[in-house]
Order: sequence, then structure tokens, then C-alpha cells
Amino acid sequence: MAAKSHNHTLAGLRILAVGKTVATRIAASWLAECGAQVRLQDAPDTSESATFSAQTSRMLAADVDGGFDAVIGDADALDAADLAGCERATRVAITSPLPATGDYTDALLDDMTLYARSGLGYLTHELDELGEFGDFCLPRNRQASILAGMAAATAVACAAIEGRSDNPRSITVDQLEVLSLMPMQPVAFAQMNDLLMGKPAPRSGPRVPGGTLPTANGMSYVRPVEPAHWSVLFRVIGELEWAAELMDADPRPGTIREHGDAIDVRMREWAAGLTSEDLCDACQAEHVPVAPVYRPDQVVTDAHLNARNFFREDGLNLPWLSTFGFAAEGSRAEPTGLRDAGANPLPLAGLRVLDLSWAWAGPFATTMLADLGAEVINVEWHPRQSNLRRNAPFAEGRNESHNTAGWWSANHRGKYSIGVNMKSAEGKRIIHELAAISDCVVENFSPGVVDRLGVGYDDLLEANPRIVFASLSAFGQVGPRSHYVGYGTQLYAAGGAGYATSRDGVTQSQMNIPIPDPVSGLAGACAIAVHVRNARATGESARIDLAELEAIAYTCLEPLLAAQAGDAWTEAGVDYVIGTASDEVPVALLLKSDAQRAAFQSALGTNGTDDAALRAAIAAMSSEQVLNATADAGLRAAPIRNCAEVLQDPHLTERGFWEPDQSPEVAPTGVLIGGSLWNVDGIRAPIYRGAPRLFGDTRDVLETLLGYPSADVDGLLSAGAVAAD
Repeated sequence: MAAKSHNHTLAGLRILAVGKTVATRIAASWLAECGAQVRLQDAPDTSESATFSAQTSRMLAADVDGGFDAVIGDADALDAADLAGCERATRVAITSPLPATGDYTDALLDDMTLYARSGLGYLTHELDELGEFGDFCLPRNRQASILAGMAAATAVACAAIEGRSDNPRSITVDQLEVLSLMPMQPVAFAQMNDLLMGKPAPRSGPRVPGGTLPTANGMSYVRPVEPAHWSVLFRVIGELEWAAELMDADPRPGTIREHGDAIDVRMREWAAGLTSEDLCDACQAEHVPVAPVYRPDQVVTDAHLNARNFFREDGLNLPWLSTFGFAAEGSRAEPTGLRDAGANPLPLAGLRVLDLSWAWAGPFATTMLADLGAEVINVEWHPRQSNLRRNAPFAEGRNESHNTAGWWSANHRGKYSIGVNMKSAEGKRIIHELAAISDCVVENFSPGVVDRLGVGYDDLLEANPRIVFASLSAFGQVGPRSHYVGYGTQLYAAGGAGYATSRDGVTQSQMNIPIPDPVSGLAGACAIAVHVRNARATGESARIDLAELEAIAYTCLEPLLAAQAGDAWTEAGVDYVIGTASDEVPVALLLKSDAQRAAFQSALGTNGTDDAALRAAIAAMSSEQVLNATADAGLRAAPIRNCAEVLQDPHLTERGFWEPDQSPEVAPTGVLIGGSLWNVDGIRAPIYRGAPRLFGDTRDVLETLLGYPSADVDGLLSAGAVAAD
């Protein structure tokens, strides 16, 4: 096995980056880090921070030989640019409902505005002294630009896989759409249950114990999701065996709440006597998912991340590690497919993905690929299936079906479902046979699980010597904490994201959704695309080790760069004040400098400039009055939209972003889901099919793709090796 950097996966690709936007800079840097020759046509804005310039410029080329294969940039810059030499180049444009700006500070205010508008702001809350959700807050870490940059880089890599220079593609990604796609479950709840996730509610009755707990040297996030984890945690803590016995007898969430206060007192007493690291090690040794809560200055010194080389002397590396096999001889055979490419094939038509993943991160990555034309075969491990199938909300409340969950349905559109018992010899053989005719395999089990099952990278390499094998796990496959299990809430805390919202360096946040999962899925789609492009070009197989912890940490780019340089990571250059207007709409005042407080005071007619005075002024006005008054004064303010309101956003509706869910048991409800992020050649890439019924394609996959006789499939069903709908 030859170990290399991932910096050669796009070798030979020549790219021109046009414009000064942060999203363009991120896309250009990711492509350059993957080995492409990337030239920046426009000099960065002088207001750009030195650390950001160094991070995004270090791999750029001073010049590029020959014509360009792709050109990227914001749509306005591309329209205005002289693109001589780009006639045969893929064009990837980044759009936004806000005018593009090269001003570094204004761009951050735009990112905060888009975050508030996307529904994510309504799901992001400061934590109070007990670690419970409090006021709304906004991250000051350029999420809209960073995530749109990831998406644009993915689009370039996917077009490079297709390699259509005779009729080059034009692909558009939109910053607001990238953000608005991520709250899939809240969007479903807003329609199916008329429930607004994130809506503040008066606290009443017993609380769920734990959460963010003070430790001897900081804090840890200790609040499991699964009932079984609570029982184990109580025994790890000690003096809570009685609570463990109650949970064993009645594992409902209400059981914990009934005794929440007493449990919480003991949990806090226990946590205070341990360091964050010792506490987490003790819990993780028993497979209980907890994690330290780190500030950016703690993240940059984290032993695990540094052991994985996530940090370099002058910045951050991309959030994955790669190892490569030797180049396979011969050409790739074009497989017979289930998915009809149609008259206008998408860029990834003919690409097959064997998807062993479940939960959210892995499936989100494969959804991005399916939306661009890939054939994705989701192996749902019989007798278990994706836990998202059992997560509310359900169409018409029908939770007895495995095919009605709105969150699952939005995240599995365009795929095929096959039920395989991978512990059986026959099931293992089927996975090997599917890998032999696939371009890549995606999994997000805990490290070591696929190897023990006999379907890991080394196993499947025998079936397909040019396979790309992507593992998306919480802490990665290697490193001192690779054995840690984790959910999005823990990764959000450990990656520093909880402090991206902090105005004082002390107050932190959490979210109503596990945002590290879709962020990791988007990064994973990019990683898969660049490695598949390399496999097609060189015959090299690859193993991708993507850590969700690193993916969410990367969205905290500037605070981490500042901490790494020894600067004040809280100095974002902008501030915000959030208040609730008289019509109960939360509104954020976005301050470019402290000097603007007086301007807001004048515009809103308040007597003071401090936070309390500005909030009082907002409370005395309707949200429309606040927005009009600030706009008339040339100031920035943004309403924090809930997901019901995001479904009515004029930019998203005019662009046709929302479309009906086509899943058979959800479609009759008329529920809308976020569509494909990819606008290809002037048309939004259509969703190929609704999410599949559980095990609904088992026979088709086995008989059509693998050539199994129907009688043999019957035998496999009888033996329990496979399951079919």
C-alpha cells in the first residue's frame, strides 16, 4: 500500500477562480489542496485577514499552462470577466440572494444574514447557566461562504469525472440553498406536525439531566441519546445504579425526566471531580457518546486532531486523510445500471455508489452524489435499518410504517434500497459482488466494524482494485480518540462550533439538529468526487478517512486560525444583538463596528446603545418596522426565520428549490423537501425518484445487476441472508 497526500487527486486539472468572494476563495483553496492548478484572477480584498489569506492562497498557482478546464466564481464576477481561454471549461457559479461583495467584513454580515434566513438561526441557541437552551444566537464564522465553497468545489470535481470538454457544463450552487437544505427534520416537522423546532418554550416540569457540565479543567457535553447509553452512564458515574435500574425497566425519556433533578445533581458532582479528558475517556470506554466542550484555543492544541495532522504550521488541512493503492491495470468496465440516465444525462451518470451508511452524514454525502446523477444502492443492514426511518415526524402520523419518516425521506431520495445481512456468508458475498461493479463504497460505522464484517477496504479491494472506499466516522479511523463514538451534538461541542456564536468568549451554543452530519456529508461528497476522478484517471484505489469532528471544525476556520496565531479568537470584527419584536419575530441587529451602536440608537429611537436598550427598542416595534427603520438608515438587520417561514422564502420559491416529496407513502401528503443543490445547464437537477421503500429494490439489484436467478433470490430470502419488500 502506497501512502500519499490527497494533494494529487485533481492533478492536471486547470482552474481559473474569478472574483473576490469568500466562497470563491474557499472553493479555489480546496481544489488547489487536491492538486489542481488554480489561478486567482482577482487580487484578494485588502481587508482580508492575513491568516485567512495565507490559508486560502498557499497552494494557488501564479500561472497555469494552457487553457482552463474549469472556471469558478460568483455569478456577477463571471458575467463581467474576460474568460478568454475558458471556452471549453466547466463553469461553476456561486449565487446568493444578496449582492456579491469582496469586502471582507460586509461578507461576514452577509453570511450571518443568510444563516438567520435559512432556518438554521432559529435552531441555534445560547446555553444558560444550567446548559439549557436560551436565547437565539448567530455564528460569526462565515458558514454560508465556507459551505457554498465546499459545494462549488464538489461541482468542479464531479464535472471533471464526466470530462465533457466538447460541451462543457454550467453548474450553479446557491448559498442560501446550501444552508436551507440542512434542517431537513425541522422542515418536515413544520409541515407534518405543525411544530416549529427551536421555538422558545417556557420551561416546566422536570428537566433532562446533564448537558454541558463543568469539569475540573473545563466542560464536557454529557447527554446521551439512546436509553441504553443512559443506563450505562449511570453505572459509570456511580451512586446512580437505582436510576439505571429504572431505565432498564422502563426506557422511556419520561423515566429520566421524572428523576431529572436528582440525577443532575449527582452528574454535576461527578463531573466536577474529573478533567474533561478523563471524564470522556471513562464514558467512551463503555461506549457512551460524550465529548469535551472546547474553545477554539483548545481545539488547536487537541491531541487527537494534531495526531491526525488536521493542523499545519500555517493553518488547517482538509478534513480527511487518504491512503492509496497501486494503479490497477486495464480500463474500468461500464456496468449495466438500474438508473436510466435519460436524454440529458447528469454529470455523474454511470457512477455507482455502494452505500453502506446509515444515520445522516454518510447518507447526506450519497444524496449529494445521487442528485448529480449517481446510482446509489443503499444497503440497509438486515435485520436493522437506518435509524432515520424511525425518527419523527411521520406522514399522517403513521409511525407503524418504515417508509413515512419525513427526515429519512428527504435524505434518501434518488436511491435504491437492498436488505442484506452482512453477518451471513451469502450477504458478505453480495457486498463483494456489488463492490466489484461500483466506483465507490461509503460507510459510517464505528472504526473497525466493516473490517470485522469482512467488507472493509482491504476486503473489497480484492473485488475491485480501483475502488474508492470512504469512511465517515465521528472522530476518524486513526488517532487517540478514533474509538470514540459520537453524535452531532458532541462533535459540535468538541469542534469549537459552540463558541463560534460567542460574543464574550464564555457563552456557548448548541443546536436543535446535529449540524455536523450534513456538513460532514457535504465535505464527504467532495472527498469522494476528487478521489473517484483520480481513480478514473490513474486506476488508483483509495481509502478516505473523513472525521466529522474535523469537518465541523473547518467551519470555524477563522477562530481556529486566530487561536493558532495566538490572536484573540473572539475578535470577529462584527457584533450582533438579537431581540424579539412585538410580533414575536426575533430580529438580529448586525453591527459592523461598535461605532454603529449610536446609529442603531438613532434609527430605533432608543435612549441607550447597550444591548438591553437595543433589545427594548426592538420589542417596542414590529419586525417590519425594525427592518424598515434600519434599512432606511443604511444599517443591517436580519429576521431569524423558522422553517415554516423558510418554506415561503421568495428567493427559494422563485428558484424552485422546494419540491414535492416523491416517496410513495409520503407523496400523498404534499410535503415539500429541499431539492437538488445543483442547477445544471440552466435547469435544477431533477430528483430521480423518491426515497425507496425499505428493502424495496432487493430483487431488482440481485437479478438485474448481479444476474441472480429468481429461484436463487428466493433461497437467499428463505435463509435470511437478504430481505425484500
